[in-house]
Amino acid sequence: MSQFLLGAIAMGSAVAALLFLRFWRQSHDRLFLYFAASFLLEAINRALFTYNGARTEEATLYYVVRLVSYGLILWAIFEKNLVRRR
Repeated sequence: MSQFLLGAIAMGSAVAALLFLRFWRQSHDRLFLYFAASFLLEAINRALFTYNGARTEEATLYYVVRLVSYGLILWAIFEKNLVRRR
């Protein structure tokens, strides 16, 4: 059951990445590109975790990738607000 839910989360993240990519193509705003990259990274991470590591929770590489993904979102928000101040 947990592998099914992890697969659903991976699919949802991939769909979100495609939506943000479409928004980026329409507006050419880098915020959407960073969000698309973050959600695509999250989808790949969840799919690999489902395939390889659902039995080993102590695999820290998956959590480091997740941290990078969330850091990318924070950086996108920070960069968007930094550009407005200039």
